Formats: sequence, structure tokens, C-alpha cells
Amino acid sequence: MLSQLREMNGEALNEWIGAAGFPKLFNSLRTSAEKALLHEVVRPRIAELSVHSRGILIKAMQVGPTYYHREKAIRDLMLATHGHELTILKRHIDRGQDHRDLAQLLFHDIDRSDYRKQILDHIQREGRLHPCSEVRIVTDLDDTIYCNWADKRFPPKTVYPGVLQLHQELRGDLVVLTGRVGDRAGILERRYRQRLGILGVKELTILTGTLVHQFVHPWIFSKKWANLERHYRLFPEMRIVMFGDTGQADPEFLSKAARHYGVQVAKALLHNVKELPPARRALCDQSGVSLFDTYVGAALQLYRAKLLGPEKLERVMQAALDDLHRIVFPASIMRQARLKELQQDLELAEEALKRP
Repeated sequence: MLSQLREMNGEALNEWIGAAGFPKLFNSLRTSAEKALLHEVVRPRIAELSVHSRGILIKAMQVGPTYYHREKAIRDLMLATHGHELTILKRHIDRGQDHRDLAQLLFHDIDRSDYRKQILDHIQREGRLHPCSEVRIVTDLDDTIYCNWADKRFPPKTVYPGVLQLHQELRGDLVVLTGRVGDRAGILERRYRQRLGILGVKELTILTGTLVHQFVHPWIFSKKWANLERHYRLFPEMRIVMFGDTGQADPEFLSKAARHYGVQVAKALLHNVKELPPARRALCDQSGVSLFDTYVGAALQLYRAKLLGPEKLERVMQAALDDLHRIVFPASIMRQARLKELQQDLELAEEALKRP
């Protein structure tokens, strides 16, 4: 096989990588054969590999133990990728149906600290040199994407009207930042993904906490902050739009993020599910963190910030109305109250769209 691969031109090699069936191919090879493949075929011809091929190889090497030869190949593949192609490669690694994302790769799977530092330094340099106009959506989960904690206005586990359409219109990668429990094997994260998939949330990255962080607010805050800092180190070229809610520690968390990262936070928004005391509300105001009652209200604020165009705002408005009509409320008075809230924001949005 090695002799055949050496004779392939770049196009044929990329086609072979795409069709070879990684990571099963690596699993079928002895360690010596895998080393030879990486050393004799991949490393000397990195320049000929497409970004897609590099992503396939890195994702395949992330499955199972990342031995020294794998870590070295991962480092070489990433250091050879620059500019917008590096953003594409990182996104390829980050997307998937399990816990094996970019954070898992760099902060857990790669054990050699010198390799990790080289990759992170490379990411930071390229991020400064090649800023990206797209945004990353960094959001909390409970009472932000769906009703699950302090919010009693909707039936439990209800996905908020318009939220999925708003994520789609922002056209950004979705990152769920939570203090919820996680584990090294990703078992519980896969359960979260399955649950969110049923609710309609498909492609996303989940950054979780630990068991103890799930129950104590200061620890929830600290773990979420550590995850946010890691996220920034991995995607410094992209601004973020942040979503949280007023139910727990998000007012302080988003306020700190807005102050600390400045213009890197394109917009920080809090879902108003619980009345904030004056001091916490003042903290949000001082930090530029905005509150919203419905996702039409959130979309309107993003429209005013020039992060959404008028057609996108209109689609969120329609989707929110459609979503609300599909929700089965236990009492008609609950539906009427939620419809009144939504209609207020719909009227404000309509007025904004009429202005030149």
C-alpha cells in the first residue's frame, strides 16, 4: 500500500484519504504500519493535502490513544495550515457527533506540552493576522435554548420560540457553554447531544463542567469562564455573540466577558426569565449586556447592532410566531401571556423595519 501511495499525485492522494474509511483504517493497521504511513506518506506531502484531508486525518488520530507519532503528525498538519484554511480545519475538528472536538484534542488528547504550546501559539498568530468576519454563537443551555430551570412560563423542555431560527440566521458555529456535568469518555455529552438533536439542535460544540460544578454557582461560574478562555484561545480570529439567562450566574458571567474581551464580544444578551435585583441589572447596563424577553427581541437587538439584516429579522419573527403556535400549554392563560409578550416584540421589530 505504501508504495502505491507514494506514486499517487496530490489529487489522487486526497481522493484516497477521502475514501479510505478513517478511522477504521488506522484501527486495522499495526502500530508500525500506521507510523510508516504517517512518516513516509503524510508528513513529506503535507503541502499537497487539502484542508479536508488534513481534517480527516486529525479526526481519525483523535480516536483511541494519541501516541507520540500521532501527536507529532497532528502538530505538523496544524502548523502547516494558515489563514482562513486554518479556521476551516479547526471547524472540521470541532464538528461531529461526539465529544471529540478541538478543545478535547488540544487540552486533553495531546499530552506533550511543547506540541500543545506550538499549536496554540500558531493559532494565536494566525488569528491576529487573519481576522474572520463570521461570528461564533456562545450560549448557555438551560433557560436559554430551552426551558429547564428557573423559567416557569413554558412547559418543561420547551425550545424557546425563534431561538433555532435566530441561530441559523446568524450563520455562526454554535457553542454550548455550560457548567453541566461532563466526563472524559463523553458518555454524558453524547446524551446531551441526543436530547438536543430531538429538540432540533443539530451541529454544535459542547463545553461542559464537572460533577461538582453542576450544583454550586461559584464553581459553575469558574468552570464556564475557564471554558470561555479556552474557546478564545482556539478561535481568536472570530468575534462571539453570547446568550445567557437571568436565572443563575449568567449576568455576572456575560458582564465579565464583555468587559474582559471588549470588541471580541460582538453582542451579549440575557434571556429575561427572572427579575434581576437593581445591583445586578446595573452591572449588566454598565457592561453593555442587554436583556430580552423573546427571541424576536434578541433578534431586534442584533439587527440594531448590524449583526442581522432585515430579511433575517423577518424570518426570525415568523419562525417565533410559528413555534409559539405549536407549543401545547397546560392552560390557555399561559399561552395568552406568552403571545402578548411576543406580540410586543413583533410590533417593535416591525416599527424598526419601517425606518430607513
